[in-house]
Amino acid sequence: MPRIPLLLLIILAPPAALAQPPACGTATDGADDLLAQHRYWTQTGAAAQAAGHVRDVDVDHVAILEDRGDLIAPRNAFDLDRSSIRFVPNAAGGYDAVPMAGGMEPAGSALALADDEAVALDLPFPFRFFGRTYDRAYVHTDGSVTFGAPDPGAGERSMARFLAGPPRVAGFFRALDLSRGGALTARLGADRVVLQWNGVPGGGQINRNTFQLALLPSGEIEVVYGEMQSREALVGVAPGGSYELSAADLSRGVPPGAPRALVERFSETDRLDLVSTVHRFLVSHPDLFEQVIVYTTRPLNPVPGSLAFEINVRNDVRGIGQDQVDRGREWGSPARLASVVFMDSIDSYLEHDGFEILGHEVGHRWLTRLRFRDPGGDGNGLLGRGLVHWSFFLDSDASVMEGNEIEDRGGGRFETVDFARGYSALDQYVMGFRAPEEVPPFFFVDDADDFRPSRGYRSSTAPEAGVSFTGVRRDVRIEDVIAELGPRVPDHTRTPRLMRQAFLIVGDGVGPVTETRRRAVARIRARFEEEYRRATGGRAAVDSTLP
Repeated sequence: MPRIPLLLLIILAPPAALAQPPACGTATDGADDLLAQHRYWTQTGAAAQAAGHVRDVDVDHVAILEDRGDLIAPRNAFDLDRSSIRFVPNAAGGYDAVPMAGGMEPAGSALALADDEAVALDLPFPFRFFGRTYDRAYVHTDGSVTFGAPDPGAGERSMARFLAGPPRVAGFFRALDLSRGGALTARLGADRVVLQWNGVPGGGQINRNTFQLALLPSGEIEVVYGEMQSREALVGVAPGGSYELSAADLSRGVPPGAPRALVERFSETDRLDLVSTVHRFLVSHPDLFEQVIVYTTRPLNPVPGSLAFEINVRNDVRGIGQDQVDRGREWGSPARLASVVFMDSIDSYLEHDGFEILGHEVGHRWLTRLRFRDPGGDGNGLLGRGLVHWSFFLDSDASVMEGNEIEDRGGGRFETVDFARGYSALDQYVMGFRAPEEVPPFFFVDDADDFRPSRGYRSSTAPEAGVSFTGVRRDVRIEDVIAELGPRVPDHTRTPRLMRQAFLIVGDGVGPVTETRRRAVARIRARFEEEYRRATGGRAAVDSTLP
């Protein structure tokens, strides 16, 4: 792909010297999950409505929000070790959690299934669950059983997935990895079906966990815990297809009479309720910002395993692969808010401003979900990690949205030479700053193989310069994207070129908003206005001043 002149985001080290960049937690279901977490924390009282007497201040065009028990949800330690719970159908159509005495039963026959898979079991009796009767259950490695349909696949075992997926019983809903040890067994009898996870490691952990889940003909469910070394998971029951929930304290058997999903979320760390944070900001500021960027004074990431992420709150743009949605009122914005960026602890950016990370997350407001007309294929060849980043094998012109600058060395061999330099011509088309005819053809490499250095590169691998590989060059034109998704509407002549941003910093007694931290956010805010203009080749700007 011809090199297109761009004015670039600042990188503080040469790309070849950079390690794998911090994980971006942007995902297609991120907004749903944060809203579900908000509903849960609001019910527990961990993140209450902002008190009327709370007064926030703005300094150097940065909004400073101090937690008063309304923004930060405290840790909830796992307290079910070597205990037992019976879920009993109640008169409201839901379930009550009743602590009981009981121990682990003998294991049954081993179930053969790989990580993130499910296996179907024909039940020896009809099992009634949330008012419907099932004769089959789907057992998953992730500590859960679903009815009506399986829910296989990787990805976060999130509150949204628990609630809105198929009807589910979760003994310990989290990524568990049978490939590294332990066993999952089933014993089917006329009086009970007993499923046991025995010594199964947590995903990416050495921790091992033993627990069992029993289905009874009465519709009751028993969960018994042995030695549990992992400490973060969801436990409960859900009818599926709805985000309605009742937050539980299972060890105390409350609340009784819940008519909907009953769930407890166990976490070893404090987390920020991002929805409550944006609500509180908009109580004291006008609803005129398209994007809100949030820093904290200590690690409070509500998306485990990531450093930063972006949430699409509102989108009315067509032709960019994103759904048209409007969740604005749920985030406290009836009119303008389109995107929320979470950057986590400002302490991570005291020594460097992290413009490549911020530019990446800001770009997720529009990027990256493009498909193209691909006869005989799925049209996803441009996409990599989570189908929301450019593929490692896309010649993305060193886009800050991942991919690489790739040189075609001839003879079917290619080499990555640069990455994370700015918003490419293709990016700028999606953002609404270029006409289709201003986007030259680009390519990706199919069937990549023979890597030098020899490592297991995938389309979802983070960018890296100096990687050589073989493969088949696939040329793509912007017309192929338009044929699949339709033209961008509004087009480049009608897209606003000025975006209003607001920068926030959230602190509390554990992590106070010190002068050093406040000044760091103010410095990043002021400099990002300049860097965004440069990264878009002068085609767009941001205004992050507060009125």
